[in-house]
Amino acid sequence: MVMSDTNQSAAGTAATERYEALFRVSQTLISIRSSEELFRLLAGELRAVVNFYVMGVGIYDESAHEVRLTSYGEPGVPLQVPKLALEETFTWWVFQHQQPLIIPSLDRETRFPAVAAMLKERGVRSVCALPLTTVHRRLGGLAVGSTESDAYNGEEVRFLSLVANQVALAVDDALNFDASHHAQEALQSSTKQFRQIVDNIPGLVSTRSATGAPEFVNRQMLEFFGQSLEQLPDWSSLIHPDDRERVVSLWRRSVDTGRPYDVEHRARRADGVYRWLHARGQVLRDADGRIVRWCNMLTDIDDRKRVEEALRTSELNLRAIVDAIPQFIAVIDAEGGVLYANQLLLQYTGWTLEDLKATDFPAMILHPHDFERLRAERQKALARGAPFELELRARRNDGQYRWFLVRYNPLRDDLENVLRWYASATDIDDRKRAEDRLQLLLDVTNQVVSNLQLSDLLGAISSSVRRVMQCDLVSVCFPDTEMKRLQTFVIDFPDSKGFIREELISIEGSLGGFVFRTGKPWAGNASDLLQSGLKNEPAIAEGLKTGCVLPLVSRNVVLGVLALGRREDNPFSQVDIGFLIQVANQVAIAVENATAYGQIEGARAELEKAFGEIKDLKDRLQDENVALREQIDQALMFEEIVGVSPALRAVISRVSKVAPTDSTVLLTGETGTGKELIARAIHKRSRGSSRAFVSVNCAAIPASLIASELFGHEKGAFTGATQRRLGRFELAEEGTIFLDEVGELPAETQITLLHVLQEREFQRVGGNQSIRANARVIAATNRDLEAAIAEGTFRSDLFYRLNVFPIEIPPLRERKEDIPLLVEYFIDRFARKAGKSIRGMNKKTLSLFLSYPWPGNIRELQNVVERSVIVCETENFSVDESWLSRKPLANEPKSQSELSQKFAAQEKEMIEAALRASGGRVSGPSGAAAKLGLHRSTLESKIASLKINKYRFKTANSSKVS
Repeated sequence: MVMSDTNQSAAGTAATERYEALFRVSQTLISIRSSEELFRLLAGELRAVVNFYVMGVGIYDESAHEVRLTSYGEPGVPLQVPKLALEETFTWWVFQHQQPLIIPSLDRETRFPAVAAMLKERGVRSVCALPLTTVHRRLGGLAVGSTESDAYNGEEVRFLSLVANQVALAVDDALNFDASHHAQEALQSSTKQFRQIVDNIPGLVSTRSATGAPEFVNRQMLEFFGQSLEQLPDWSSLIHPDDRERVVSLWRRSVDTGRPYDVEHRARRADGVYRWLHARGQVLRDADGRIVRWCNMLTDIDDRKRVEEALRTSELNLRAIVDAIPQFIAVIDAEGGVLYANQLLLQYTGWTLEDLKATDFPAMILHPHDFERLRAERQKALARGAPFELELRARRNDGQYRWFLVRYNPLRDDLENVLRWYASATDIDDRKRAEDRLQLLLDVTNQVVSNLQLSDLLGAISSSVRRVMQCDLVSVCFPDTEMKRLQTFVIDFPDSKGFIREELISIEGSLGGFVFRTGKPWAGNASDLLQSGLKNEPAIAEGLKTGCVLPLVSRNVVLGVLALGRREDNPFSQVDIGFLIQVANQVAIAVENATAYGQIEGARAELEKAFGEIKDLKDRLQDENVALREQIDQALMFEEIVGVSPALRAVISRVSKVAPTDSTVLLTGETGTGKELIARAIHKRSRGSSRAFVSVNCAAIPASLIASELFGHEKGAFTGATQRRLGRFELAEEGTIFLDEVGELPAETQITLLHVLQEREFQRVGGNQSIRANARVIAATNRDLEAAIAEGTFRSDLFYRLNVFPIEIPPLRERKEDIPLLVEYFIDRFARKAGKSIRGMNKKTLSLFLSYPWPGNIRELQNVVERSVIVCETENFSVDESWLSRKPLANEPKSQSELSQKFAAQEKEMIEAALRASGGRVSGPSGAAAKLGLHRSTLESKIASLKINKYRFKTANSSKVS
């Protein structure tokens, strides 16, 4: 507070002078903006209107909840004020009570002891304190002190109140000015700091208006793009052309919707280099939610992009390397979940990586017996945290298990905690199988040299073979003394259904018998058995899907067979068969050791003799086959079938349908119509076309020799049979045998032929061994076999066996369209053979050929043309009319032509009547063929040869119905 040496004037100045002085002080105070300057000036100017010795101003700081005191003495010198408690100040009292505080004498004052003591030390005896308050707020208090007691009466207090009001206004203005000044300085400082911060942010920062116009950019952005704020509105030109449309579209959509954006794109730097940037934008809204501006930031991520690309390339290369490793690779977390699997593992299991992650991977692919072992070893390894390896079986995508050597290596952190496991698996299945099979061979060898009890020996061997080869069935069979049946000697089949038992089975018609007879291993599946015609094999009923049968061969003698079967669809490989052959050889040695040496020697001698005979027969069969082929090629009647008539086309159509099958074919037709040529055509288009075509003219062979010719004979079968002879059926093995004039066979030969067709086997004359007949049979006749059946000269059951697929070959008179082609073909053939040049044929000759009925059919036509070519002296072909005799044969009517014409007319009338009755329908129960008692194909041929339009009967029938 300020002391004054001037005595307080008891005589006050006139009120007018004091108010004028107060007005001048007020004008002076209003012009002051600084609170510090205001308080200093106030201490000097108020002395003109107020009598005081010291003056103090207290301003309440609400934020600090304290009073800031400023005191002045005389003449306006600042005084030091100790730190006082808020409640100990005059200012706090008037601030709270908002009324003047009058202390007439400090000696009697007890409320403010600290302030009273300080003032009394400075000579102050009385105090007047007034609140500083404006209409807007409370500011604090103004206090004046006098060295006189009771210096401030009521009039003085009222005047001081006016002074306090003026001071309050001046202080409020000064405080507001200070606050504004401080705020401006703080704003400038904050702006400067913000600018420094933004300029040093490792990113490109900018703000834009709500419409997208640029407002502010930091130094980093200006330096990066090398442009000023005024140039940046055209920012889209700085974006890479490949990214421009995408980024601009996203920015416009964000401006329209007010949604933040986040995008990565390339932008051109000031040096022209494009770099990857990560652009993010957020909106700033006002209290009403309207967009005020956009805050944008671009971060240079080009280095990160390059690192990511390099890392991606490195990862792809690493993945390619891992996928190329011929091992299974998997990464497993500490809990056992799959994190990664290489391509080889995925291909083996047939699963995707997501499948492996979603399942209990080991439990799904490991063999049940191995999974528990893996879990136990893995628990131990987790406890130790040590690498380990196991040999396990894993299931392939086809259901088969293979052996693998699996190695587990842990990855640990700094605290030695296991983070994950790296597992690699090497396929050791071949090694394991080789080890097991080697041990099996060793066990079999030990059994062979130490055990001569055949049943015990074979029982032990069968059990070992079944275990190592993973089979359901192993059996050993030996032939009986007659070599006609096989006896199951040992069978190891724990899960048998009872269809395969220790019983005798026929060698003929059984799989075991086939292997025993041929001495060749067989491996296949149930479908192969069915295709081979072995429908009654008990293995099919047992549900065995794959099997392998091997001969037990010792010293080139087949002692028996070793059979294996599996219910799983897991075929035996060539490696399996090669190993089983070794096992079979060992088993054969065991059988040989357990059998008498003399019997073995005798059997060996017989087998060697049989082998030699088989070899001789094979050589002879090959020679005869070659000779027959040459004979067939030389004896071909025609080089090809000639003709285009509908009747011939119908025959060729039926030939093309039946040729690929193995069905028996019966060719009927008059003599000379080319039945053998049709038979050869069927053979050439059959599956056995590479085999022999053997032709037999049954009418040309004496009845006493026909059986030997067809079926062969054994040495000594009859007088003159000095050696074994193969019959035509054996020569036609897997080929075709053509029985021409089959209607001429004697009755006893018909019975034998019927047996061959039914049972597909025969015996040589004088022999007792059945031989399989695998030749296709084509029979031909010009006889009416149905009439022969009625006469009792031909067996009906043989007829039905032959008549599986009948083909009727039309006579030449019913295919006159073919006569010009045939004549031209024969002229060319015989002219070249005779060395002549014949260029044409006159119309008279052609008309003569067309009008002639040709009772001898194509053979007669061939002979006439050949004779004419021989006698022809010119280049123009002609024929002697006398050669085409129209005289009837001895057993024909006098006018054969007239009779043929009448018969054709009657036949045409009957066929048309039948077609009319059936509504043009040929086949079916109510068809014309059934009504006439003819085969459908025969009737079709006759309709074509008689030029009958069967469709006109269908039209007539339809109109009748309507």
